[in-house]
Amino acid sequence: MVDCIKVDEWVTAVEEMLEYDGCGDVEEFMKLVVTRLDRSSTLALDRITLADFVVWALLARNQQLVISFSFNRIEHRISNGQFCLQRKTAEQNAGQTKEKTKDEGKFAELPGAEKGKVVVRFPPEASGYLHIGHAKAALLNQYYQQTFEGQLIMRFDDTNPAKENAHFEEVIKEDLAMLEVKPDRWTHTSDHFETILGMCERLLKEGKAFVDDTDAETMRKEREERKESRNRNNPKNLELWDEMKRGTQRGQQCCVRIKIDMSSNNGAMRDPTIYRCKNEAHVRTGNKFK
Repeated sequence: MVDCIKVDEWVTAVEEMLEYDGCGDVEEFMKLVVTRLDRSSTLALDRITLADFVVWALLARNQQLVISFSFNRIEHRISNGQFCLQRKTAEQNAGQTKEKTKDEGKFAELPGAEKGKVVVRFPPEASGYLHIGHAKAALLNQYYQQTFEGQLIMRFDDTNPAKENAHFEEVIKEDLAMLEVKPDRWTHTSDHFETILGMCERLLKEGKAFVDDTDAETMRKEREERKESRNRNNPKNLELWDEMKRGTQRGQQCCVRIKIDMSSNNGAMRDPTIYRCKNEAHVRTGNKFK
């Protein structure tokens, strides 16, 4: 469990860097990476984990990081980590004399699942091409759809108008056809924007969420220190919420965070962001929602 938390903290940090479109404190983040790699060849644990891959992906896609920091040094360390992992595994295998059992994957059981009642969904964002991870998710969902004679819903997660593109919707449909994945229904998250907006407002009125205008770096630091935002019990929540709905300059500086547990060992549970203001026109709903 502790190992999972360590990995999750790095994944959350990268998600936040991407969430703020690179507006976070890049230098501070890279200091954490370099400090960790000075002590170990890998980031979260003593072996290659998801944390290493997501941080590597962030570095590889960001030219600013490549220019500003010793990219080759980090590449070398991560590569060394992989080498050490392979060497350690080889040494362990060399010391084993008993016969190996066949190592193969299998589908997880779904206790209590009934034929005809299972509903699964595949929700890619129409902002790029499908990759191997998407293919795995789509085929996994189709397996359960067919095994339990249920439904597979294909939902385009079109919540970020700055990145969505109608072209990619068509490309994704073509790729799914190539994989012989046949959804029972095609939907968009934007079909439910009105409901999502209403539920968010309800959470604000019930005191279960709050509007926060804290800058990205301060928010990240407060999460690391498990410190509540000064806006957590903000009496101007609905006033700022109205600014967000109208897409004003003030509203674009805010986000809505749900109150969960700032003391949680899981960084993703420390009052995560659930609603953000995007002033770009949406490909399907235009300027109706912000």
